[in-house]
Amino acid sequence: MKSVNTFSLTGRLTADARFFDSKNGKIARFSIAHNFGKGDPALFVDAVIFPRKGLVIPEDLLVKGSPVQITGYLKPSSNVKDGKTYNSIDWVITSISSADEGEDGE
Repeated sequence: MKSVNTFSLTGRLTADARFFDSKNGKIARFSIAHNFGKGDPALFVDAVIFPRKGLVIPEDLLVKGSPVQITGYLKPSSNVKDGKTYNSIDWVITSISSADEGEDGE
């Protein structure tokens, strides 16, 4: 059976996105907060958009407070700092759009 590795999430950007240039194009990194409801803690997700054919990074949408709907997949990642390896999970975005008010769990 083929593994399914997809997600869909609606939330608000916690800060303006950070943009980086790579040899394949522009990369965007940003965090999203998703509220489950009153009394429940928010989920904070660190997301990344890598250059992909047919995916345009909507820079005007990636500003603090913007409500967004994202879909994508999870990808293991690691980096080395001071000789120590740190493992993490990248939430890789394959589509992003504006979310209407009230759709982000509020």
